[in-house]
Amino acid sequence: MALGQRDLSTLVTLTGWDAAELQKFSLQDGTTYAEVYARLNAALSALNAEISGSWWGGLMSVTDQPDVEYRVGVSNGMQRHTEYGRPDPRRADTEGHMLPLLAWDRYLGWTWDYLRKARMTQIEADIADGIKDVRDNLRQQLLRRLLKRGDDSGTYHGLGSSGYSPGFATAAASTSVDFTPPSYGGTSFDSDHEHYVGIAGGVFTAAVFQDARDELREHGHEPPYDFVIGPSDEDTVKGLTGFTPIAESLVAYGATQDLARLDGTDIGYGTYYIGTIEDFAVRVVRGVPQYYGFGYKSYGRLSQRNPLVVRVEKGNSVLTVRAFPDPNAGSPMAPIQNLMLFAEYGVGIRDRTNGTARYVNNSTWSDGTPT
Repeated sequence: MALGQRDLSTLVTLTGWDAAELQKFSLQDGTTYAEVYARLNAALSALNAEISGSWWGGLMSVTDQPDVEYRVGVSNGMQRHTEYGRPDPRRADTEGHMLPLLAWDRYLGWTWDYLRKARMTQIEADIADGIKDVRDNLRQQLLRRLLKRGDDSGTYHGLGSSGYSPGFATAAASTSVDFTPPSYGGTSFDSDHEHYVGIAGGVFTAAVFQDARDELREHGHEPPYDFVIGPSDEDTVKGLTGFTPIAESLVAYGATQDLARLDGTDIGYGTYYIGTIEDFAVRVVRGVPQYYGFGYKSYGRLSQRNPLVVRVEKGNSVLTVRAFPDPNAGSPMAPIQNLMLFAEYGVGIRDRTNGTARYVNNSTWSDGTPT
């Protein structure tokens, strides 16, 4: 499969398909293949726009590069100027890691016989089911990287035999890529600085959010922040002292109740705000397991200062899901026979200080498994 330098954001199906030729083929109910193509194209276009335009876009950036490099450790400081002296040359210490790249596909498996007998309602169901699986996989991959302390490594992740893709700041014993966060505001750190915190008790408390806020702030990330929790912890967080709810659309509020300036409607697939606490806008995301939370600073849609980075195919600038006939199926008798959805991407960490994870069911951290 050849990949050029052009932007693939609009290349969601084969450019060589001819609409007039597709009109010659039809389903049992008379729906032409051209109409099937149009429905699939619309669904993939909407999904590709959603990837960068929903809350995901505020969590990540996109790159086609295989690695990232960043400043670490204590800065050198200034020297007093003298008339004839020359200051000592100084440089920053840097560290870096690799970014994973994995190919994903979803086989629709439309055979020639099936297409002769199928109705458009069945095709639409297949398309919707495939789009859901693609969306769910991306959500799970993003959440997995947020809640996994250990490194990704090995050829399975597209990292070669010795490459590593680590998590956020953590004790040196928990990663093969030691990380000493850059000093900030007079505070220095060491390679045992930990952003994966286990807390006994089994419930979220206001102190959990206070601690997460302080951890982000000490690295120069200023509020407001976002905090992700799962549906199982929503009621607990809503009941905390200091929590400010959003304005419910079906409630007429009096003048004495404080309300958060957030939109409570679903702002992306399976995610919605519920209110604020300790400078965090709290977002419920389906798939986050109970007792887990993650706080971060969003710098805007696809900003390189966001916590995650999604690596895409070389030459691309966006994460794109495409559709084409299965290349291993041979020459199909129908233009859309053996169709499959395909995307190639991997999720890694961009800024190892801009993220702090919490597990409130044990004093020892354990990785979360998104659903």
